[in-house]
Amino acid sequence: MTPGYETNLSAAGSRGQLDEFAAGRWQAAIDAGASLALLLIGVDDCRRYYDCYGPEAGDALLRQVAQAVDRCRGRCLEPAARLRDDELMLLLPDPQAGRLRAAAERVLQAVRELEIPHRGSTVANYVTVSVGAASCSPRGGDCPAAVVDAAAGALWAAKRRGGDRVEIRDLDALARQNFQLRLAAG
Repeated sequence: MTPGYETNLSAAGSRGQLDEFAAGRWQAAIDAGASLALLLIGVDDCRRYYDCYGPEAGDALLRQVAQAVDRCRGRCLEPAARLRDDELMLLLPDPQAGRLRAAAERVLQAVRELEIPHRGSTVANYVTVSVGAASCSPRGGDCPAAVVDAAAGALWAAKRRGGDRVEIRDLDALARQNFQLRLAAG
């Protein structure tokens, strides 16, 4: 276990803490002319796991999942951090579309490979996660909340589509599309 890891995992974050964390990394990316990606990782049917196995087993599950996520984080800026009860986050520096998807898929696979039984899951017979990712190239005047909202929306889309999957939102691509639509509309 990495030093300070338990603190990151056990300190349930809030949206305000996530926004504050993202804002600091956001400004650093602006200064460096780099892009950022945020991965939000949610344990599928986590509440059902707690109901089936109890709170101690549920807490142990979250530690195991966070450790698996942390082991496959690669170039992420920070260790996996707990955001809410069943959600973790990773912040990636200067992602490219292919690397972002590959990083998110590694997270899915790492958790699958744990093969933790989950008799209450509607997704699989073992614990799975869904990953919502969002990337962008921050600019002065932009707001880091947009990438947080996009990652959260992608996570919920992954869960709505059945879980155990990745959904990605590229905010730069969306901005280009909107710009082209406005040009075409005249």
